[in-house]
Amino acid sequence: MCAYLYFSQNKKIFNKKYATPYTPKITKEIYFQTDDGNILQGGFTKNGENLPLVLYFSGNANNVLEFLDKTATKIKNYNFIGFNYPGYAKSQGKPGEKIILKYADEIYHKYKPNFIIGRSLGSAVASYLASKHKFKGLLLITPFDSIEHIAQIDYPYLPVTWLLKYKFKEVEFIKKSSIPVSIIAIKNDDLIPNECLENLIKNIHNLKKIFWLENIKHGEIYNYPKIDKIIKQGLDILWN
Repeated sequence: MCAYLYFSQNKKIFNKKYATPYTPKITKEIYFQTDDGNILQGGFTKNGENLPLVLYFSGNANNVLEFLDKTATKIKNYNFIGFNYPGYAKSQGKPGEKIILKYADEIYHKYKPNFIIGRSLGSAVASYLASKHKFKGLLLITPFDSIEHIAQIDYPYLPVTWLLKYKFKEVEFIKKSSIPVSIIAIKNDDLIPNECLENLIKNIHNLKKIFWLENIKHGEIYNYPKIDKIIKQGLDILWN
């Protein structure tokens, strides 16, 4: 079991095979060159002139272009930008915690977004940036406290602390941030244990609101009725 967990964690944490190719209909496809020469595929959703810019980080099994093209285009008071993780879709490189966080910081320095949204795995990436930089606000969608804690619950008899290469300790990032935070969470999430979400929530210094969704699975959240309007509310409330 220890060997299985150790050697399968890359595929479990970075489900890049599900980040299938997607050609946007509205969103403009763009590319970002990292400091070490990799090219990341991304997109820019322009909903208007001089609107606040939102930087979006996707889940571990998603192509960021799908959110930018299908959901972000309906949120008219904001412009959106995002890039696929290394190794996802057309992005070059190999995914890993350190490299994803490094690239996220590089993207921040180029685009200087007003807001950040992180979904699932991306919530840890967004929280990491919030621990280092100032933003108008942070919106976390189906977040967690750490992959390490999730693994401890899923594999209670294994030494997961020693076996995990990627821990994404979101709770440690969020402790260092004082910017306004809103959350969109699923009641009894089928992937995120309740105690992992509760542990994150109690460590947020400036929590504005939690939007609780019901009768939806973790991987299907963007099929939730009027999810675009809920995301807009989550962003709007961060202004106040």
